[in-house]
Amino acid sequence: MKNILLVPLVGILIFTSCGGNDKNANGKQIVSQDPEKVNALLADYLSSHLSQFDTSTSFIIGKDSLFTTSLTKQMYVKHNFNPLWSDKGKLNAAGNSLYAVIKDAESFGLIRDDYHFHNLDSLIHTNYDSVKESFNVNKLAQADLMFTDAFFQFAVHVSVGRMENDSSLTRTWNLAKLDTDMIALLENALANNNLQKSFENLEPKRLEYQAIKKYMNAFRKKYEGAVWQHLPDRKKDSLGFFAGVKKRLIQTGDYDSTSPDKDSLRIADALKKFQKRYYLEADGKIGRNTILALDMLPEDWVTQMAMNLERWRWEPAEFEKRHMIVNLPAFKMTVYEDDTIFMSSRIVCGAVKTQTPELDSKVNQIVLYPYWNVPYSISWKELLPHVQRDTGYLRKEHYEVLNSKNEVVDYRKINWKKYHKGNLPYKFRQMTGDDNALGIMKFEFNNKYSVYMHDTNSKKYFRFDTRAFSHGCMRLEKFMELAHFLIRDDSVRMPRDTFDHWTTLDSNMKINLRKPLPIHVRYFSCDVDPDGNVFIHTDIYLRDDRMRRVLYRIPADKKAPKPALPENTTKIDKPKKAMIRRSGEGKLLT
Repeated sequence: MKNILLVPLVGILIFTSCGGNDKNANGKQIVSQDPEKVNALLADYLSSHLSQFDTSTSFIIGKDSLFTTSLTKQMYVKHNFNPLWSDKGKLNAAGNSLYAVIKDAESFGLIRDDYHFHNLDSLIHTNYDSVKESFNVNKLAQADLMFTDAFFQFAVHVSVGRMENDSSLTRTWNLAKLDTDMIALLENALANNNLQKSFENLEPKRLEYQAIKKYMNAFRKKYEGAVWQHLPDRKKDSLGFFAGVKKRLIQTGDYDSTSPDKDSLRIADALKKFQKRYYLEADGKIGRNTILALDMLPEDWVTQMAMNLERWRWEPAEFEKRHMIVNLPAFKMTVYEDDTIFMSSRIVCGAVKTQTPELDSKVNQIVLYPYWNVPYSISWKELLPHVQRDTGYLRKEHYEVLNSKNEVVDYRKINWKKYHKGNLPYKFRQMTGDDNALGIMKFEFNNKYSVYMHDTNSKKYFRFDTRAFSHGCMRLEKFMELAHFLIRDDSVRMPRDTFDHWTTLDSNMKINLRKPLPIHVRYFSCDVDPDGNVFIHTDIYLRDDRMRRVLYRIPADKKAPKPALPENTTKIDKPKKAMIRRSGEGKLLT
């Protein structure tokens, strides 16, 4: 994986500082009072600096680096070193268009200073001396080079993204992924003078991307200029905290000031509206999850949407005709066939400490009444303590004990007290049956993480809006419906009624699929339905936050936010740590 510094710094070509003494290589300032001569002077300046320039060298302008060295030189050589973005000392139509795009890079989910905005802004507004009525050629040249570099970077970023994936620790230069003649692309943009349209043509055309972008920009417009504050600490400033809650509910449009009720009832009703919209328990009380949702600022939502635009740039223009997408933050699995949703199901995914990975594979096998071979980490962390307290636990929960040869041994003859982490020579296997943790059905697909999808004997967890409770595998609510879809193309060997009969036999059986189904496990905290409605979900694994840190260059030592924990008010098994879910139901925060 290449770092964003595209090539080794064999040498460095330093242009004069944007804000300092603007001198050429000979130490002279190049100025002109005649606008008719500016273009020729600019061409001479660019030629003298670029004609012999080795593209294994980085351009440095002040404290700003230009990364697209090879493309930049090619473009100027092809155009005889003439300026591309200005004419007679002023920005031309293309220059003005590109400047406007960079200034509003956030509308694409990008960061304007990645494209030299502040330096360009300074150069543009200081290259003409109104007192001396002269143009500074040095600054015009620097601005021209920055514009060219910004165009190439913006084109790649808006098309294929700035990272390889959301686990990346650095930015990457993905030019190779963009099957486009970049020189021809820039020439076409210069000819049309509409850079906004040029970049929009490069964006993903997928419904999901376009819907999120539209939603994000409507959100930005709605809250443009809005200044929200985080809620005061409830313990340190209770009066300020409750005043802040009321103010937030007014800001979100949930508080009805015309209601004849007392203020406390107005606030309770407003909280219920707010909670319902974000899939929180609509009890009108200010619990921990409600506080976390209320504390979100508009810029937090915009950044989250931008991270989802980035994710869609990594995806192909279209998936397979038949495929499955699992969206972890939405706790949902969807099967598509010919661009139509065949089925959708709730899932339970990995807890924060045992996260479900993103992956691409193919579901190739159904296992009926599977054994559960307990992973080693779960064996010593969770099962061993139970067994050490009471060996009868194994009988009650239908576990077998296997030795290193995978032979079943008598667990009653083992001295469990002497075993611990790193010293557990036995494996646990849960017997088949309705009480098995995997339920009656498992869906296998090859992957390096050893995860799979399965039924579950813990149906109660599907009641939760936040369903991050597993050890990493995905528990599926509508497992039978998926199985019927998978065997549909093998009706001769596997009639549906035969399959349904086998599911009643309590017998371990493996069924290889005639037509494997591609599966794509993804992390989209902005979910989109077929009608283009956008649903906002909580960043359960903080993967949005990790991306944000890389893309916004936030120092690693700066404290990261902690995952929010769910409030478990139902008297059932204690769930694993997870985060609350927030969803906008395709609507703006009104």
